Amino acid sequence: MQVYREIPTISNQQRGRPAELTGIVSVSDEWTVARHKERTEEIIARIDTPFVLDAGTGMYLNAILLDVPLAPKVDERTRRLAQTVTAAAANPRRASRAKELELARVAQPGSIWDGDPRYDTTVIYLRPPRETLDAAIARRSERIAREGLLEAERMMEMPAANASVRDSIGVRELTRYLIGEITLQEAHDQILTRTRRLARRQMRWFDKLAHTLSGRSTVHLFEAASLINILNCMHDRISE
Repeated sequence: MQVYREIPTISNQQRGRPAELTGIVSVSDEWTVARHKERTEEIIARIDTPFVLDAGTGMYLNAILLDVPLAPKVDERTRRLAQTVTAAAANPRRASRAKELELARVAQPGSIWDGDPRYDTTVIYLRPPRETLDAAIARRSERIAREGLLEAERMMEMPAANASVRDSIGVRELTRYLIGEITLQEAHDQILTRTRRLARRQMRWFDKLAHTLSGRSTVHLFEAASLINILNCMHDRISE
């Protein structure tokens, strides 16, 4: 979500250092794994020194790090039909993608986990304790509910905004508040709950990625309660 320029607060784009793929497209556009991979490879091709790939979304990270095939995009009519057919699925987005490839008679791509590493990679996996993570999520959720209303209002004025953005954490809840379906406190609580669930899914993904790359890339796992602890652990580990 951080690629979309109209939602910098809701997508937590504030950072202490610049990033290449932040705020680069409009919410009326649609950012995909394939586009993310292509743009990232263009940037990496211009770099002749080691670089830092700062990732938060597992699928996008796997597509960049591992040599795995990506299925092509299907036409809009096929895509809408697939979404209709799979609307009641447990995971509608995943089921819809599988169905649209089936309807388009496109072979399913290989597993996103099967590819070999494409770069000489060192993975630094920062895995904070549960209580530290939950406290950070609580602070972020409160800030989104307090400071993201103007962005949500602008989103409501943009009917061309893509469905993924409209359903993203923060946008969905604040939109429901603005149209009177829920209170602001309820919006905050829902943002908090969805963010916690997302964090758990991300941790399971990165646990698997660290295991997948173990033995083929250098993997450092740091379970630290603060940035200072992490930096100290990194210094000690690298010194070894």
